[in-house]
Amino acid sequence: MNRRLAEIRARRELLLARSAVQRDTLALLVQRWHAPLDLADRGLRVVHYAREHPGAILLAVAVLVALSPKRALRWAGGATAIWRGYRWAAAALGRLAP
Repeated sequence: MNRRLAEIRARRELLLARSAVQRDTLALLVQRWHAPLDLADRGLRVVHYAREHPGAILLAVAVLVALSPKRALRWAGGATAIWRGYRWAAAALGRLAP
């Protein structure tokens, strides 16, 4: 019985050491992804804010047009591209997760 307990203890120590190495490896992998995921999270917060406060977006656009019509037209082109990308990503994600 003592031999069996010794084997179990040895196996437990091996598993604990292996899990410690795996935790360290996982922490390094997660650390590399922290900045990109944080940026994506900020982008999602902006999208949620824009959906909840369309008046604020309209006001910002009106101010931009009033201050600089040429700049507003340039930004409109970029905003259209961003909007198309957002709609494409939303549709693609919708197909992946019903």
